[in-house]
Amino acid sequence: MSRELKSTIMLLTAAIIWGFAYVAQVSGMSHVGPLTFNFARFLVGGVFLIIIYNIFKRTIPYYKNEIYSLNKTIKYGVICGLLLTVGNNLQQLSLLGTSAGKVGFLTSTYIVIIPLIQFFFGKRISNRIIFCIFIAMCGVYLLSVKENLSINSYDILVLVSVLFFAIHIMIMATCPDDCEKILVSMIQFFVTSILSIILAFLFEDIVIINLFKAYKEILFVGIISSGIAYTLQMLAFKDIDPTIGSLVASLESVFSVIGAWIFLNQRMNLREISGCVIILIATVVAQLPSKGKRKGLSKG
Repeated sequence: MSRELKSTIMLLTAAIIWGFAYVAQVSGMSHVGPLTFNFARFLVGGVFLIIIYNIFKRTIPYYKNEIYSLNKTIKYGVICGLLLTVGNNLQQLSLLGTSAGKVGFLTSTYIVIIPLIQFFFGKRISNRIIFCIFIAMCGVYLLSVKENLSINSYDILVLVSVLFFAIHIMIMATCPDDCEKILVSMIQFFVTSILSIILAFLFEDIVIINLFKAYKEILFVGIISSGIAYTLQMLAFKDIDPTIGSLVASLESVFSVIGAWIFLNQRMNLREISGCVIILIATVVAQLPSKGKRKGLSKG
């Protein structure tokens, strides 16, 4: 098996995990509130990454001899943690009132939102990206705006969360080489966990026994989604063209619909399915390489 094929399989596995994680996020909230769920989820994810990092430190030569800036690592971890806190908690709140599949597809629009944000900061964007942004917005309209022109307020929460996810990814992309990427992710997870529990104390009734009732969902999202899938993505992108990798990772939104249909019995009407297809087309075309360039966007 070639290294590129192996990487493709790893990314496809990560996309499946991330897609089905929306199911666990919905199911977990039958026991605890969204803020409490995110506290536990990111606490578990952070602890898991500590374990992963120590394993890498002992077994992989690169990590044994790695030299990095602790100050920069902490700085980027905290900044990304603040953005992740807002983005993930808004997304988790949205799952109280809209379907997991819809949240998955709306979240995937970060791929076309990033160039739009860059445009407002003076960066030129190609005609193809402008077209993709327009197409994606048409998909969002079909997916979220009803025939009477009303829109679900929970869908608005998702779209606001996407802005924070987009900024988060842009910040991660500027992370210098002397930052330790696994530790940045670990720190951002702990920051998100701490801020989420503070918010939970203010806005939710925290019942410890209910956390144990949601342990399966918390462990799945914390370990499998935040830990293993992230690690698979990080390793896979070393041996695969970024464009191909990003396209495979984009299938997360498709698996979110499949998971919602199988496990939550959430089905979409023809209008919503059409919106999903249009958004998928826009995100795929947006990631195709420009002339002379090969680049891609990743979730991590």
